[in-house]
Amino acid sequence: MKRVLVVDDEEDMLWMLQRNLNKGMQDVEILAAKSGEEALALLSDITVNLVITDINMPGMNGLDLLIEINNRFPDTGVIIMTAYPSNAYENKAMMSGSLRFIEKPFDIKEVRAIVEEVLKENEGFQGTVDGIDLIDIVQFNSLSRATAALKVTTGNREGMIFFKDGSVVHAMCGREIGENAFFTILSFNGGSLQNIRGVQPPVVSINKSIEALLFETAVKNDEKASSKNNPPQATPQTDPVAGRSDDKQSPAAPVAEPENTTREENLTNITDNQLTTFTEEFEMTEIQKILAEFTNIEGVHTACLVGRDGFLLDSLARAGIDSEMIGAIASSGFGSAESMGNQLGQGDLRMTMFEFANGPVMFAPVGEEAFLVIVADQETNLGWIRISIKKNSKKIQQVAAL
Repeated sequence: MKRVLVVDDEEDMLWMLQRNLNKGMQDVEILAAKSGEEALALLSDITVNLVITDINMPGMNGLDLLIEINNRFPDTGVIIMTAYPSNAYENKAMMSGSLRFIEKPFDIKEVRAIVEEVLKENEGFQGTVDGIDLIDIVQFNSLSRATAALKVTTGNREGMIFFKDGSVVHAMCGREIGENAFFTILSFNGGSLQNIRGVQPPVVSINKSIEALLFETAVKNDEKASSKNNPPQATPQTDPVAGRSDDKQSPAAPVAEPENTTREENLTNITDNQLTTFTEEFEMTEIQKILAEFTNIEGVHTACLVGRDGFLLDSLARAGIDSEMIGAIASSGFGSAESMGNQLGQGDLRMTMFEFANGPVMFAPVGEEAFLVIVADQETNLGWIRISIKKNSKKIQQVAAL
């Protein structure tokens, strides 16, 4: 009998995974823990082949749990779950080897297939970051909003990245500090790591957002790969027409980007100042970041936060959808549903759904001043929408109040 331990502070998620994950796997037992501390207690008592843990939990978060499993139970495999949407995680596991990554909401069949593969391979977590992208480890620490020091060691090189409330504020590697040290550490090839919680940074040497830092890291990696794949060619010494040496500089002229060049292919031309502007220009609002948890659910194409007066507060919508119109119309339907509940003595409205030929429209109150509108296609997993509404209503209310 093989054992899989699911760790999540959300009871709905635990309930769903414990009852559905091992369907078709007769020799697999699913265990559950509501916290990292409870998970470690179970791991101390019984042998567990695989742990599936959420990244963002109160107390011991998923990254801390992963480090503890690495140190104390090296033969136990690990899968990381998170509900935070990120372009870096889109539709694929970013990590290889024994450490895997899945993004909520997920298809239970896909997770089941990953579990079967991991248990069949029986590789376990080997205690190194070989084959694992440190960018993802840094991002996990950021998502956990941790104050900690991430120590990375490879060969005879060692570096530390300091986090304050999830922001990267300092890094040191040899004689380097600040951004240069940060980029050097992320260039390490393999190694071991230690996450030390509660460590305060000795100084603040980095002031950029983590998005800008990781974006610049990607640019540097692209430049490095490009120079490796396209070594400089010999330059003719003389211009046969003008009779001058090519190495003489002519006045600078603006260089136009080729018409068919993609944004990714032009990233290496962005300066530091342009980089900051670029990341700020395309950054979603805090509310949109939360609404993205709904639009990441397969089949959900529109998520709106609407004031009870019908005015749209924020939205993420498929092209061609008039979010302002949705807000104006939805306020009437939401008000009617609330009134009906009051008249029937059913208490406060928690959620309501209208079923249409092309899919459902769901309403859910967010505090006393606003409500969510979720528009989806047919065959959408309504259970995931309900879980996401339950999880994010208070979070949206807090962000909207700022």
